[in-house]
Amino acid sequence: MRLSELIENYIEHKRSLGMVFGSQAVILRAFAKAQGCAAVAEVSPDAVRLFLDGRGPITEYWSVKYSTINGFYRFALNRNHVTEIPLPKWRLCVSEEFVPYIYTTDDMKRLLDAVRLRHRPIWLLEPHTIQTLLLLLYGTGLRVSEAVGLRLGDFDPDARVLTIRATKFFKSRFVPLGDGAFSVLSCYVERQWPTRRRLQITPLLSTRKAEPVSRQQAELAFKHVRAEAGICRATPARYQPRLHDLRHTFAVVRLLTWYREGKDVQRLLPHLSTYLGHAKIRHTQRYLTMTTELLEEASACFERYARPEVQHA
Repeated sequence: MRLSELIENYIEHKRSLGMVFGSQAVILRAFAKAQGCAAVAEVSPDAVRLFLDGRGPITEYWSVKYSTINGFYRFALNRNHVTEIPLPKWRLCVSEEFVPYIYTTDDMKRLLDAVRLRHRPIWLLEPHTIQTLLLLLYGTGLRVSEAVGLRLGDFDPDARVLTIRATKFFKSRFVPLGDGAFSVLSCYVERQWPTRRRLQITPLLSTRKAEPVSRQQAELAFKHVRAEAGICRATPARYQPRLHDLRHTFAVVRLLTWYREGKDVQRLLPHLSTYLGHAKIRHTQRYLTMTTELLEEASACFERYARPEVQHA
């Protein structure tokens, strides 16, 4: 059997079990494309290793690809399509920990200005759609897939709430909207979807052709905007600022705000975890990148606790 054919069978099998299996499917299809028309049993360990290593420095994504391909080959082995798994017997250590990019207020202004002033007709999304997507992610911390998957029926303008349906961890949740995010979405709906065309299943964010925005389209549009805005990491890096990093930014900004307001951050952290749609608090911790500002606020908070007399000095 051809590798590509068995991979499609495997993806269908996983989804039949109730799994979303989105990013894993992308990896496996890229793996199949890299091997051409090869049969499952013809793929060599060297070919697998070449795909795993890719180009550039080794990152955490190497382990993600390893786990995904290993799961597929276990499926193939159990069904006698291969006699052994052609993966390395060890996993490489990541040379350095990946650090998300935290967007500043100035970064966001530059991104929005780039959409408004430097938009190109060849881009798949209209300027107001890109701006709405950026502000929605920045103001709510939604995953990119959650934002582009929204339908008009998921936006309740009376309650000012978004309904996020069965995404990662197979959880649904309500996301209250602040004044800014609510205003942005309301204005977008009025412009993009006249009243006579509104249906519950109509995509909230759409392309010029009134079709749902895919994650790939959103990522590509952001890549163009980021390049026009000139936003990049200060040091040479394989990964430049990502659209998903707006989710990290939301979490860090929320923590900073709580620290500056003198709130009990430890008590409020579970609320942030629930808002972001995480099953456990430890899933939230990876978003809490320690910026200089965050460290300073945390230190100041601890000093106020440890030395209360300083406040009255």
